[in-house]
Amino acid sequence: MLLLLIAVGLGFWIYPNIDQFKALPYTKEASLSYLSRASAGPDGSLDVIGDSRQELTRINGNGEMKEQLQQSLDSSARHDYTDVATAPDGTMYVLETVLDGYGLYVQEEQIIQYLPGDSVGTTLYTFKGDGTNKRVGQIKGVQVSGDSVYFYLDEQSRITLNRISAKDSAPEELFSFEMEKNRYMSEIVGYEPGQIFYSSKRGAIFNVLKDGSTKLVYPLDTMDRTRKNFPERLQLHENGRLYFIDRLLNAVTSMKAADSSDLRTDIAEADLASLAPDAENLEIMDVTIDAAGGLSMALDDRIITISADKAAAEAITHLTYNRSSIWQGWLTWTAGALFLIVVALLVRMIYIHLLNRRISLFFKQVFAIVPILVIAMVLLSNFIYDSFSSRMEDEMQRQLSLLARNGQNIINGDQLNRLTSPRDYMNEDYQAISKKMNFLFESEDAANRKGLYSTLYKYENGEMFIMMDDDDGVNMYKPFQLEEADQQVVKTGEIVSGRWEDTTGKWLYAIGPIYDSTGKLVGIYETGRDMNVLYQANQTIYMSVMRNIGYISIGVIVLVLAVTYYLLSSLRKLRRSVMEMANGNWDVKVHIRAQDEVGDLGEQFNRMALHIRTYIKDITSFSEASHRFVPQQFFKYLGKKGITDIHLGDQVQQNMAVMVANIRSFNQLSKQLTPKQNFDFMNSFLKRFSPFVRKEEGLISKYLGAGFMALFPARSDDALRAAVAIRRELSSFNDSLLASGHSPVDMGMAIHKGPLMLGIVGEEQRMEGNVISDDVNVTATLERMSDTMGASILVTRTFFDQLRSPERFRHRLLGRVRIDGKDEPLELVDVYEGDSDSVRALKERTKAMFERGVTLCQEGRFFDARETFIEVIKVNRFDKAAKLYFYLCDEYYQRGAVEGWNGTLAV
Repeated sequence: MLLLLIAVGLGFWIYPNIDQFKALPYTKEASLSYLSRASAGPDGSLDVIGDSRQELTRINGNGEMKEQLQQSLDSSARHDYTDVATAPDGTMYVLETVLDGYGLYVQEEQIIQYLPGDSVGTTLYTFKGDGTNKRVGQIKGVQVSGDSVYFYLDEQSRITLNRISAKDSAPEELFSFEMEKNRYMSEIVGYEPGQIFYSSKRGAIFNVLKDGSTKLVYPLDTMDRTRKNFPERLQLHENGRLYFIDRLLNAVTSMKAADSSDLRTDIAEADLASLAPDAENLEIMDVTIDAAGGLSMALDDRIITISADKAAAEAITHLTYNRSSIWQGWLTWTAGALFLIVVALLVRMIYIHLLNRRISLFFKQVFAIVPILVIAMVLLSNFIYDSFSSRMEDEMQRQLSLLARNGQNIINGDQLNRLTSPRDYMNEDYQAISKKMNFLFESEDAANRKGLYSTLYKYENGEMFIMMDDDDGVNMYKPFQLEEADQQVVKTGEIVSGRWEDTTGKWLYAIGPIYDSTGKLVGIYETGRDMNVLYQANQTIYMSVMRNIGYISIGVIVLVLAVTYYLLSSLRKLRRSVMEMANGNWDVKVHIRAQDEVGDLGEQFNRMALHIRTYIKDITSFSEASHRFVPQQFFKYLGKKGITDIHLGDQVQQNMAVMVANIRSFNQLSKQLTPKQNFDFMNSFLKRFSPFVRKEEGLISKYLGAGFMALFPARSDDALRAAVAIRRELSSFNDSLLASGHSPVDMGMAIHKGPLMLGIVGEEQRMEGNVISDDVNVTATLERMSDTMGASILVTRTFFDQLRSPERFRHRLLGRVRIDGKDEPLELVDVYEGDSDSVRALKERTKAMFERGVTLCQEGRFFDARETFIEVIKVNRFDKAAKLYFYLCDEYYQRGAVEGWNGTLAV
């Protein structure tokens, strides 16, 4: 159990840190990959979205990883970090987009706040779209200023600016404007009316004026820019300049936001090539500007930072783990090693130590057979999975190749030729091509696409441009670097398939050529499938294989165990008979049909049982008779098995609760009865009340003339529960007496606890069990006092304080009482839990006054005490204890206390 608890504890600690196993503990660096967004933070830090939108990392000015958040796996949905905005205090506001299980359609968008050091985050706003947007939702332009977060809701025809306070997540609508017909928003920045700029899908930037109207600010006729110089990643800096990425030139461009003047290229692609000569891809994924004007650009696998004066530049390709992360890694790996050691020890304990103990032979075979079959099942399942998964991928590639080949039949090359710039977005030719592309994937249930996507490229003057894509975030006429596979299609016209990975995920793809009516290659059609879908399909196959093999294995296990169970049935019968005999069933007889060694053993067992039954019969009869005279518990506490082991002088000292119960004024009742009626009455009395003692694990040590003495060796509460139960049963007993023509009786009960000697007294020819203790005499004395004190159950304070839950029993303190034969007074308690409802109610009502009177009496304030007890008697004129105290206080008030009086009550 200890090893199991350690293993469970380590498992709970390792699970949330399982990502630490992705790198060896001595690894001090992590590479950047598939970056998509960056946001400037305080003190030169950067917040970067990477790992195909699955990872959010905070990097300090020295290139050290300060914090890292990662998306958790979810089979029913894909969660992406889409955008991030950082407040001056380091708080991150992240736009998280929830896609369907195939990573295509947007199901939900959330704005989440992450305080510095917080890995859980607080959701400030949730927006559920209509489920038609692909990979990019309707929340755009997330920006932060002070404690406020600004964002836009793009409802196509209407754009709404909203604000959320970090303290109050209820959104507030600040400003809205209508989009002009045939104008489609791409990105938006700014949150002050008049200083709001958005880019359209047709490659232009518009300024939203205070009255909601718009003005074109880029490209203007005076600029050497066209719509092909598509602006992306708009950034409005406090220096009054509007920065963006010129996608055609792959350059960072800026201009004065106020009048569109001073258009300049801040960072050209040539600058990037000199700063990152070993980069495979120089495409700028995002750009952010810090407060000082320094630029930070996120490429696919690195961050390039350039100071405002361009005097200093740095490329960050690897992040250095901070000390806490390194320690976390070592702790996680150490915990993992300990977990494996503990599991190994558990296995060793089960198969070496546990199975060597007395365990059923059947279960030993279970422990031996089942693990072997389970291991075989897992190995077989993995073999089948590896075989089928590769076939599944090949089959998927074949299907994609067929779709890519079909692309040249459904896409009109002449229509593609007529698309010459982003200005043609959503024109007649664009919509015609888009409709035909989507026709391949149309169905009533959008999820039936199962991760399929399609992309159309235009081949123009030796360059490739993305014309349309399933991702709503990909703009028209985006330059695309010609890969080896694309060049093969251009040169040979063949269908090429493969796999690739980018900032949006991992994909299988197939590409084929698109020709115009003259037979000239004008484009490339690509179709593909999200690898997550393949993983899910493979996982489905794997689970199906595991399930089927599991069913087969279970069938084999059941069959093997059934055969084993049948073969062991004879041995099991013999074992059951032996155990029954060991448990005292001497009449047992085993019936074994098998004609083998076990059958011979069963026959000899029956002969042995016959001899034992004959021998045991007399001893059993004698033992059963002895039990009626001496309680079995008596033998137990003396450490004896039975009466035959008892010897004169056997004794043991125990600390037990003693209860004495007697019928009050029994002498008067017995005079009215004949001797036979006396015996019958006492037997009926003891038969009625003795079971309550045994129920609470007590034993009746001695029957008194009109009652009994009982011992409770286990818990003090047992004695008091038995006494209360007896008092409550007394009412029913008196009802039966009245019905038979007898007068009702009352009982006095007392309980005390202390050391006593339990032993055998007498002489060799006549012995009996007895209890010797001064505390037994005290208990008997208290029982006789109970009537005088007006208590049905009288207990000592010493006993009462040992109760586990004294508050369960209604009681009152009677103070210190001096009894004959004891030098020190005893403090007594009246437990009235078992009294009748009327008596209990009166005592409960006067409890506080009574106990206050006792305290005043003990302090020598006899007048105040006497007056208090008068008040008690006024309420409860039957309260004997209050009357005793009243007479005592009155006498001491009139004459003074006797010499040496110590606050006790003499009874």
